[in-house]
Amino acid sequence: MVPGTVSELSEHDRMILDLEKTAHTAAARHSLCRRIDLLPEKYTVALEGLADTDAAYSYAPDVVERVRQLRAERFAFERRQGRWKNR
Repeated sequence: MVPGTVSELSEHDRMILDLEKTAHTAAARHSLCRRIDLLPEKYTVALEGLADTDAAYSYAPDVVERVRQLRAERFAFERRQGRWKNR
């Protein structure tokens, strides 16, 4: 976890978290990416990076918990498939 406060989130970070708080569509995600000059392929990378910060958790705990849970489920699936090995 990266420490930080809500005031350390950029406007773009808050826009990403706000979009994730609502029921959104792929079109809304692409529109936001155009507005903040973010490649749509990098949206998930940015969101997952935000999920690792205390600032994002303070701002949108429900979103951060959901992103972390989905990531944990994805890693568990990969481990079951033998694609992610513990060393």
